[in-house]
Amino acid sequence: MSNKTFEERNLNSYTKYSDVSLEIINKYKNVLPEYLIKIWETMGFGIYEDGFLQLVNPEEYEFVFDYIDKLLEPSIVFGVTALGDILLWEGNENWTISPDEGDRVKQIDVRKCKSRVIGEIDFVLNRLLGDEYGIVDKDFFDSKPFIDIQNKLPQLEYGQCYGYVPALSLGGKASNKNLQIVDTKAYIEIIGQSVGKIIDLE
Repeated sequence: MSNKTFEERNLNSYTKYSDVSLEIINKYKNVLPEYLIKIWETMGFGIYEDGFLQLVNPEEYEFVFDYIDKLLEPSIVFGVTALGDILLWEGNENWTISPDEGDRVKQIDVRKCKSRVIGEIDFVLNRLLGDEYGIVDKDFFDSKPFIDIQNKLPQLEYGQCYGYVPALSLGGKASNKNLQIVDTKAYIEIIGQSVGKIIDLE
């Protein structure tokens, strides 16, 4: 596994979409982990990890909670993967669950309508590349389809992902031949509308 930090790996290879406004920084400064805020301040929203990760404005992804039940508060979307999966931060303000829960990253697999806790934010961001050659840790992120098609389809622009067409929730098949470049927000909306709840905790 690479010894480089997230910042070191991406410093000269990421695609910046925009700076993060002072308003957004101040709103989330004492809410999200300091490590993520630092990346926002120095690098901004954009495409990282050789196209696998986009750090996004949480304000633009509030709609996902129409389709994803929250377990803990606050729950804040901070990233999306090249396959449309959502990375969200769960705080631990909701102590009715357990004081030991929270302060963690959850991956929402919109392809398969599943979720899992994947760790603290610095661990997750520094796990994105699994080795010194820049290979995404495909087992950890269930990202084999991305590895397979990375150099066969055009590179993603900010706000895009590789999605199954039709989506799996609409009867599509999990074949690399069915992966196309789609608008990430629209892809999530279509899946959410087709299943009602991507993640339903009731």
